[in-house]
Amino acid sequence: MINKILVEACVKAFKTILERENVPYFIRDDEEAQYFYNLWEETDEEKELAYRQAAPAIERIVSHEPYIFETGGEPLCIRLNYLDRKLERDSFGEILLERPDLDWRFSISVKNDARILSALPVADRELDMDKDVIKNSFNGIDDFGDRIFGVPCSNEYFDDVNDILLNIAPRDSENWAELIKDEKFIYGSLITPMLQAFSREFPRIFKFHPEAAQKLYDYFYGTIDYYFIKPIEEFEVTRIGCVNAHGGLGRMPNNTNLMTPKTGFPSELLEVRFATGKYGEVSRDTIQLNFDGGWALCLTMKPVYDTYGEFGFDVQVYIPVTPFGSYRDQVDWK
Repeated sequence: MINKILVEACVKAFKTILERENVPYFIRDDEEAQYFYNLWEETDEEKELAYRQAAPAIERIVSHEPYIFETGGEPLCIRLNYLDRKLERDSFGEILLERPDLDWRFSISVKNDARILSALPVADRELDMDKDVIKNSFNGIDDFGDRIFGVPCSNEYFDDVNDILLNIAPRDSENWAELIKDEKFIYGSLITPMLQAFSREFPRIFKFHPEAAQKLYDYFYGTIDYYFIKPIEEFEVTRIGCVNAHGGLGRMPNNTNLMTPKTGFPSELLEVRFATGKYGEVSRDTIQLNFDGGWALCLTMKPVYDTYGEFGFDVQVYIPVTPFGSYRDQVDWK
């Protein structure tokens, strides 16, 4: 869930810094952004708290981004993307800063480094019971391999999912909104079997396509590197992390060195398994992909809407420990 008031506090902190340093800028406005400006103006106590949380973190971040203070060329552009359905595929964050004339940009996220994808059409109400028809139906089976990697999923994957769809087809006339409340059905007949099919297909794709790891991370987190911030009220600090996979963060004018270490990408898939909980219990709805170098990706599958057959993923990435990764930096609210 996006903390929209924290997003607005970050924007206000940026504006304060830019005006203090006499840096020309503009905010790309739209109908949605204007709504949240009004929301910001209507809050008091929450606004003050959010600004205390955001301002020192933004000060720390801009200290690592000298391109912000460039005064030549076009004004700095601040773009606002609040809702997941509005996010562009190349941008993970809610706030995007860019100088198109200098080919420089980065984003900031307050989502705790997780993302809900758009609905995945697992099944189609009009599926024909003939297996071959289901197998070749784009709406019937989502070819995530082609969508994410540009590599079509294998026949074995389609056979696995065909069997799942055929098993649930006799119940497809029931009310889907009621059906997804039946845990035995939703986990036993759909989510867990689907994730088992995913778990078997990921290693097949990665075995023959070494670039698959980077494509997977680009698909979920975009191609624009970003900072993420998380206020911790108990200690009155805001923690700061980053994903600098492409080396876009910490760039310095006329210098090839980076002020923020590059995280890069994993290169090898080591294991796919169902995640385990705090007490060793095996999850029914989450698989974990473990990569070399300490990278990991958890995918949690769940119904997104009450409409038939639409599912989405919560995505949590675990990146290697770097000076800024995994909330390695923090600032005091005072």
